[in-house]
Amino acid sequence: MRIALLSVFLLLLACQSNPLTGSGGLTPARLSKSADPSVKGRVFTWGGSVLGVRNLRDRTLVEIMAYPLSVRGRPRVDMSSQGRFLADYPGFLDPAEYPVGKLVTVTGPMLGYTDGQVGDAFYRYPALRADELRGWEEETSSWRYPRPKVHVGVGIGGGSRGGWGNIGIGIGF
Repeated sequence: MRIALLSVFLLLLACQSNPLTGSGGLTPARLSKSADPSVKGRVFTWGGSVLGVRNLRDRTLVEIMAYPLSVRGRPRVDMSSQGRFLADYPGFLDPAEYPVGKLVTVTGPMLGYTDGQVGDAFYRYPALRADELRGWEEETSSWRYPRPKVHVGVGIGGGSRGGWGNIGIGIGF
C-alpha cells in the first residue's frame, strides 16, 4: 500500500514538469551577461514578443523580448521579461506577418552571440537558429468569468506511533 501511494505521489510530481522550460535557468538575460561559449549548439526553446524583423539576403533576424513559457509553450507576457534574443530564421519572414508585439516561440540550437545596441547601450544578444518558429494568435474568449481549475494534491503526515501516520489525497476547485 505504501509503495502504491508513493508511486502515485511521484507520478503526480512528474506530471508537473514542463519540458519547454527545461533550459536549466539559462535565460537570454543570463546568457547575455555571461556570454558562456559552452552552450553553443545546445537546443533551447524560448519565446516572447517580437521587437523587430530584419530581412537579409537569405535569412531573417527576429529580435524578441523573452518571457517565461506556459505549459503549452505560449509566452507569458504577464510575467517579468527574461532579456532579449535573436531568432535566425533560414529564409524570408514577412514583417507584416510578424509585427511588433506578436508572440512567438522559437526552438533551435544556440548559434552564439551577436553584439548590438538597445538605444545607446551595448547589448550582447544570444542567437538561436529558428528551426521551429511558432506565431501565436491573440487569445480571444467569450468566457467572462474565471475558468474553473482543478488541483490534485497528496499529503503525507507523521506523528502516529505505528509508522507512517496519515496519508491523504485531495482535489480542489
